[in-house]
Amino acid sequence: MKRIYIVLATLLAVTTTQAQLSINGGLALPTGSFGKGNYADETSGFAKAGAHFNISYTHYLNKHWGIGALAGYSAFGFKGAQSLSDGYKEDSGTDSTTLYRKGNNSTLTFLIGPYYKIQLCKNLSLDAHLLGGYTHTHLAGFQIFYEDYTDNSMTQREGSGGAFGWQAGLGIHYALTHKWSVQINGDYFSSKPNIPIQYDNFVVNSGRRLSSYNQTISGINATIGVSYALF
Repeated sequence: MKRIYIVLATLLAVTTTQAQLSINGGLALPTGSFGKGNYADETSGFAKAGAHFNISYTHYLNKHWGIGALAGYSAFGFKGAQSLSDGYKEDSGTDSTTLYRKGNNSTLTFLIGPYYKIQLCKNLSLDAHLLGGYTHTHLAGFQIFYEDYTDNSMTQREGSGGAFGWQAGLGIHYALTHKWSVQINGDYFSSKPNIPIQYDNFVVNSGRRLSSYNQTISGINATIGVSYALF
């Protein structure tokens, strides 16, 4: 009889499920080449800290293991405008240049993967997760005006491309009620799209020119949010 109870308890633990829906927002901090803003470094992505938002659904198969899906959007700032302007001024030999940004740097992600949860105490839990899927990256462009060129305007168009992306991180959850909890998350994300770069009215020998941007898009998302237990 004791063995039967053990088997029944084990089956109950395995088949017990929980599902939660979460909404999070916070900072998106670019790292590596994506976060550089140097005209002379062709790997620079000219992205600076911005905002990140995501919505996720996690379905736990038992008290530890689950599978989750996440849709997220990061809107980054733009850095290095002065470096670009000065670089084109020097390379083109003109007296002065003025640069205007066109569009923004951003990423849109759709990811899925495993979650592992540890109950630290009655109301506090920790989860670790590793997600993979699709990431679409958009790069800002710019328009630069040369003071003493006959055709005095050149534009690097905005560009975009998609690739496999992944993120890994930790989340701390504190239960306010049986259904509602607050959470703090930290995630590292990465992808490597090959984004074509195009120009309008590029002046020969006037400076930096790329055919594509094929660098790692990486960074850290630090967010806070709420989750609701569906069952």
